[in-house]
Amino acid sequence: MTKILKGFSLLVRIMDEIDKLKNENIAQKENCEFCKEAGLKTGQKTSYGSVIIFRIGSDKDGWFATLSPRTGGDPTKNFTLQLMPFSHLTHFSQMNENSAKNFGIAFAKLSDAMSRIMAKNPALTAMADNRDNGIALAIYGKCTTWKEKKEHLHIKLFQFRDRLSQPSVVDSTFGRKEIFNDGKEDYVKMKPVKKIAITNVNEIAKELINILTDFSTKKSVNGDDYD
Repeated sequence: MTKILKGFSLLVRIMDEIDKLKNENIAQKENCEFCKEAGLKTGQKTSYGSVIIFRIGSDKDGWFATLSPRTGGDPTKNFTLQLMPFSHLTHFSQMNENSAKNFGIAFAKLSDAMSRIMAKNPALTAMADNRDNGIALAIYGKCTTWKEKKEHLHIKLFQFRDRLSQPSVVDSTFGRKEIFNDGKEDYVKMKPVKKIAITNVNEIAKELINILTDFSTKKSVNGDDYD
């Protein structure tokens, strides 16, 4: 009987915490920069200097993407995209069915657009001999629930080469890195990554928008024109 009661108590707790996530107010917030950016049209720039390159869906289930004006890689070749929901989602589990569908479409289209631009570089191939010459992409995103870090979901897509191709803590290769000790604790060495302004943000933005255009109508997904 005690085990049954403990099991039931655990189930109630799980349902209660998930309900809290699911029932959060996801309406856009006045003090959230990403919520402000969600209202911009394709081709417009944010206060940070990012360019809106893609929009899909409605205010309740849509997503938008920006091209960052800075990169942690080679500023003449690398660029980073950021994908965000129109609503103030703070957790992946808060997506509804349509939101998840639009996320998948957006992720696929952005990955394709990035790959097409990378493929223009003759040094990058679909089957490369080394990590710096591949048409390789990476994605980084997280959702946290502690109060000071509970923020609007944002997911980064970037070219996985140069210093941006260093192993993540969840990669098996990270676990094989040489371990050092400073007398207090163990640590591993990583190369520093500094954000640098990319040299041709407007050119890349226009090319991305053109690729992301619905070629049957020659208009962007949400109907915004880009000059």
